[in-house]
Amino acid sequence: MQAYYIKRIPRNKKFPKLQLLLATVVLLAALFVIFYTKPKQVQTAQPFFTSINKLVPVPKVDKDDAAITNKLKTEVEKLPGRYGIILKNLKTNAIYQINPKDTFASASLYKLAVLYKTYDALEKGELQKDDMLSSDKITLDKMLTTEIGDDSSSTETVSLTVENALRAMITMSDNYSALLLAEKLGWQNIEDFLFSQGISGFNLTTDELPETTPEATKQILEKIYTNTAVSPSASAEMKLLLFGQRINDRIPKYLPDSVKVAHKTGEIDNFRHDAGIVLGKKNNYIFVFLSETPAPADAVENIADLSKTFYEALEAT
Repeated sequence: MQAYYIKRIPRNKKFPKLQLLLATVVLLAALFVIFYTKPKQVQTAQPFFTSINKLVPVPKVDKDDAAITNKLKTEVEKLPGRYGIILKNLKTNAIYQINPKDTFASASLYKLAVLYKTYDALEKGELQKDDMLSSDKITLDKMLTTEIGDDSSSTETVSLTVENALRAMITMSDNYSALLLAEKLGWQNIEDFLFSQGISGFNLTTDELPETTPEATKQILEKIYTNTAVSPSASAEMKLLLFGQRINDRIPKYLPDSVKVAHKTGEIDNFRHDAGIVLGKKNNYIFVFLSETPAPADAVENIADLSKTFYEALEAT
């Protein structure tokens, strides 16, 4: 049969037109198959709901970030002692760090934890700003085992409102104020509260000196900066207290007067610390510097020098 039709085709004078028509139909059918029935691509999950056709860039190390990281390592290698440092650019979220989870005696940095928990208690109505806190001075002096003065036998009573205790604890690093608040709140309660907030690294219930890590300290400051410490209004008040810091011989020392720094210092024995939020001209960042060094007086100046160095490096990016 196939041969028959082949022989018959040339004898049909109307076939050329029919052949062209059939060829056109076949071509259109083929095009339809190609363009409308090809297998669909399976869309995979993409971050930030990007289009399936949009290329997601491969993460790469920024040259400026690499330069700052190398500079941090180079500068710290010159210093005697042990250091825990975190520098976080709050604009880009780039982090530069050395020993972020190492434990140090917190010195007065534990007051950041007391600050945070106090505002939590105020928010919940467990405390009022005009509540009076009081204790006899000799009891408070016994808690300050390394800082007992000649008048430790005094029968004087220390009394402060919660509001005044907060201000004195942060702006002047007053120890009595911090102890009054911490005793009222409960040291274990403060530690448990921090843990519930995802902050681990503060050890306030040790028999020795209270401890912290650079990472835990940074976490509190970042929550305050992002207005997520208790509430936006509580965070704003905490920032105001930290901006009012009167001990400014470290992070702010060599920075321009126009740069605002909300920070808290700490020092005891061979430990010298400073940790704060810096509002620069181009970048806001957190700078945490904890140190244990045989030359604590030099460490204070080293913090100031590094603060200036990295402020300038970030402003240049």
